[in-house]
Amino acid sequence: MNPKIKIAVVDDHQLFRGGLVKLIHSLSDDFQVSLEAKDGLDFLSILSENDLPQLAMIDINMPRLDGFGTVEKLKKLHPEMLILILTMNDDEQSLIRMLKLGVNGYIGKDIDPDELKIAIDQLLKTGHYYNDQMTQNLIHSIQSPDSGYNRNDLLNEQEIKFIALACSEHTYTQIADLMCLSPKTIDGYRASVFEKLEVKSRVGLAIYAIKTGIYKL
Repeated sequence: MNPKIKIAVVDDHQLFRGGLVKLIHSLSDDFQVSLEAKDGLDFLSILSENDLPQLAMIDINMPRLDGFGTVEKLKKLHPEMLILILTMNDDEQSLIRMLKLGVNGYIGKDIDPDELKIAIDQLLKTGHYYNDQMTQNLIHSIQSPDSGYNRNDLLNEQEIKFIALACSEHTYTQIADLMCLSPKTIDGYRASVFEKLEVKSRVGLAIYAIKTGIYKL
């Protein structure tokens, strides 16, 4: 019997949080909401090293410690934990800020239940999920002449480090060892940067990195 996928839900609206928990349980018998929290401080205080959730669904707007602060702390304390942002904010600056913090995906609170199941499954399989509409908004913002953004703004520090190492002769397994991460996490970084930068191969990634100065010969 396979162990259940442990999921945490962090949202300050009790009615929404309760409904989301019921929805998650209805999507698959393999999903178990093991933790609920009303804000970031509450979540961090009840996390147990011995029973960490594999996936945390986190709201952006919360009292005391919001989604940005919560993600920043989680990435330092538990970098292997997958983070899916729940938001009613589809403004580009918030999304880019979350991407730079290293979140694995983001969805709107008005998401269809079928898409939520797809999002969770893809996160567990590839390590990332980006809602199509939000991605299009980001691309439009980045490509706008007066936006002040480029695609490098979508990358977090770990992804930039991964890209630099991917330009070397190291295998992905060796890169995982150098970054002190699991091969599965490295696979997630690879899929994420390929999608963010719209490249299809390691060679294409290297060319992009050289052109934009991420990697210097």
